[in-house]
Amino acid sequence: MNRLVIIRHGLTEWSNRFTGWTDIDLAPEGIEMTKKYALRLKEKKYQFDIGFTSVLKRGYKTLEIVFEVLGQTNIPIIKDWHLNERHYGALQTLNKAETVAKFGEEQVLFWRRS
Repeated sequence: MNRLVIIRHGLTEWSNRFTGWTDIDLAPEGIEMTKKYALRLKEKKYQFDIGFTSVLKRGYKTLEIVFEVLGQTNIPIIKDWHLNERHYGALQTLNKAETVAKFGEEQVLFWRRS
């Protein structure tokens, strides 16, 4: 049986900010979180044929860590910008809580979904 496994990247150095396409690396906590998740996949004996990721290092690094923990480092990885997170424009780099406090939750939700 074929399966599709979707994994979100671990915590980044910019968690709680509008990161978007800014190429921020995983935080140490994000690396550890990813390793723990990968160990769960290993316990369930997941085998992969191919991996797809965004071109952003947080996505690519997450996938590399998973494949390394699984002992499947020879799996082809395809990077594609179409898998990047949403581009937040002028909101990128801003702290989410501060932005909500300044502009209001309703306005920020509107911007995020438009």
